[in-house]
Amino acid sequence: MNAVGRAGILFDHAAGAPEGFLALDVCKQHEWSRSQYARAVRRILASDSINLITISQGFGKARLYHLVGTLEKAGPWVAERMRGLESQLETVLAVSNSLVVASDGRTIAGKKARLTQKHVTRLLEDFAEVDGRLL
Repeated sequence: MNAVGRAGILFDHAAGAPEGFLALDVCKQHEWSRSQYARAVRRILASDSINLITISQGFGKARLYHLVGTLEKAGPWVAERMRGLESQLETVLAVSNSLVVASDGRTIAGKKARLTQKHVTRLLEDFAEVDGRLL
């Protein structure tokens, strides 16, 4: 079965679990690996009409997945994911800065490092401007 088929199964599972569900339970039930589950989740996240959100159950505990179709229900998840996304971009920028120093800008790897540095820097600057943190 491919990711599209798994996404359909996952969507049906989520629709039938209004109180939420754990990824591990779905993986066990359908004998999926974590990477197969993750690909199915990405397929659902690519949808423009509904979101599969996660809710923290506390430090060190598995996240609870919920299928939501309104902005109101997705709001807390959106805020958390945006904070996480910005943190990940800061990490990508730090890595790309290191790669720029360690690579020759004339090589493919060096060119990619510099492009990553340039565009991630710009994206983080735009985020700061939206947040009102820019001078």
